[in-house]
Amino acid sequence: MKQRLAELETIIFDLGEVVVDLDTKAVLEQFSKLTNAAGSRLKELLMSTPFLYEYETGQIDKYAFANEMGKAMGVEIRFDDFEYAWNLMVKDITVKRLEFIQQLKKTHQVLILSNTNDMHEGKFELIMQERIGMKMTELAHKAYYSHRIGYRKPNLDIYEFIIEENNLNPQKSLFLDDREDNILAAKEVGLQAQQVMFPDQIFEILSYE
Repeated sequence: MKQRLAELETIIFDLGEVVVDLDTKAVLEQFSKLTNAAGSRLKELLMSTPFLYEYETGQIDKYAFANEMGKAMGVEIRFDDFEYAWNLMVKDITVKRLEFIQQLKKTHQVLILSNTNDMHEGKFELIMQERIGMKMTELAHKAYYSHRIGYRKPNLDIYEFIIEENNLNPQKSLFLDDREDNILAAKEVGLQAQQVMFPDQIFEILSYE
């Protein structure tokens, strides 16, 4: 569904699969090589472990996370090998999307709200420098990363936090995310929200007309 930009004051972007291309398959394939475990089992393990939540909310650092995940997978993995496999998740960021967001920033408040972690942040910042020579935090007026603020989607407190901190009018603020549970939670606190099914869909959703 198209959203008329003239009716909005603020646009809030998730990163993964909205701005940043992800590659879950590559991560699972690399961890399979390191552990000799099936990719389906690894995916279930990665998603169900409490250590991912703790890592993405800044409760543990990357070394503790890698260590605990190695234990969970039943193997000892060198940190450098773990980080390489983990960062395969961040695939690419197209210049077209970045330039579009830069243009939006001239007329609207632009925020980023992402469940992420410091390893992935380091990877996408390298890509940002290669693509347009700036940081992701410079692309938006403010960027909120779960591991830095201690809140994580789809918990309602993360949305309430950015609404309060930025004095947003929820009805004039649009949140874009690829996950349905995150969209439903945003709507629960009154934000306009729309699910992005593929990254370049943002060009279809946001319209100046």
